[in-house]
Amino acid sequence: MRNMIKYCRNCVYPETKPDLSLDENGICDACRFVDVKDTTNWDLRRKELTEIFEKFKNKDGSNYDCVIPVSGGKDSTFQTYVVKKEFGLNPLCVSYHLPEFTDLGRKNLENLKKLGVDCLEFTPNPEICKKMQKIALIEFGDAQWPEHFGIFTVPVQVAVRYNIPLIVWGENSQAEYGGPLKDMENKHLDNKWCEKYGTRVGGQSNSFVGPEVMLKHGIDRKFLNPYIYPSDEEIKRVGVTGIVLGYFLRWNIKEQLKKVRDLGFTLHDGPSEGTFTNYENLDNKIQGIHDYFKWLKFGYGRTTDNASVQIRLNWINREEAMKLVKEHEGKLPEKYLDEFLKQWDMSRDEFLQITEKFTNKELFKKDENGNLIRNEFGNIEKINYDN
Repeated sequence: MRNMIKYCRNCVYPETKPDLSLDENGICDACRFVDVKDTTNWDLRRKELTEIFEKFKNKDGSNYDCVIPVSGGKDSTFQTYVVKKEFGLNPLCVSYHLPEFTDLGRKNLENLKKLGVDCLEFTPNPEICKKMQKIALIEFGDAQWPEHFGIFTVPVQVAVRYNIPLIVWGENSQAEYGGPLKDMENKHLDNKWCEKYGTRVGGQSNSFVGPEVMLKHGIDRKFLNPYIYPSDEEIKRVGVTGIVLGYFLRWNIKEQLKKVRDLGFTLHDGPSEGTFTNYENLDNKIQGIHDYFKWLKFGYGRTTDNASVQIRLNWINREEAMKLVKEHEGKLPEKYLDEFLKQWDMSRDEFLQITEKFTNKELFKKDENGNLIRNEFGNIEKINYDN
């Protein structure tokens, strides 16, 4: 039987978060990294970024200067603004989005284009996508698998095909949400990073599941092309280099939100599913289901992510964050669930059986027979929410 879950004493991350470590004082990687940010010479970093852009800028105007992977989210608008307006580059924006693209996501993507950029949009075959979502949900507890792959592979494929060496990504998720120090300090994003963090389905960085697994479940190879990362030879031929803006510019969502709203970015009218914020998960219907399974597997979800970031920005305090976690996290993702169950030809009971399969039962309250205790809404409760 598991002891009580330990939590960061500064934010609300649990020790069960993959790749997170707490020091001898009970402070997590992400909170300790704030000290690194505070002592970083950001002017020097910006100068380095300027030199990189100058190096890769297409000198005769015969091609784009870089690729920017975008969605209908806030980071995409901010990335594009910085690259286009602050540094004067001519980027090709590349968007991979699921067939279940929200109206708000569409609105924000169209608004992004008004910054004066060309944009390629890729939407996968909806029939194949829903089959892969169902396979991934049943096998890995992660119905968002196709998107996790596509958002990383398609922009790189475009960079190779259009012979554009530079790809400009946004935040460094390890620096913002915690992870090994060497990855928090990383300025590059390549296929190794994607395998380690971007496309894994399990707890640790060795839980990568590649597209070949779909072959074993009856998906024809010809339908997997969007999810195949270019070969090392192709990458080398073009000289593809991916950089992370969050290494060169201090990432601060509070300031970025103000900027993108000034640029016409639209927020949710109310909180997004599974959290208390209205600026996350605006473009994606399946994110709520993904976040719910994250909560079942690791005992935390998007509310914990958002609240922990806001604590580090002195936006809210820890007591307020704990209340938000208890209020918003761990609820069945009802908003779009019926829509997905219909396209997956899956009953609610079958879905609940899958949730049970991927629940780390050591993290949740059980009765004397070892069965998970559910309330009237079918939700379960963690064994503890604080130290």
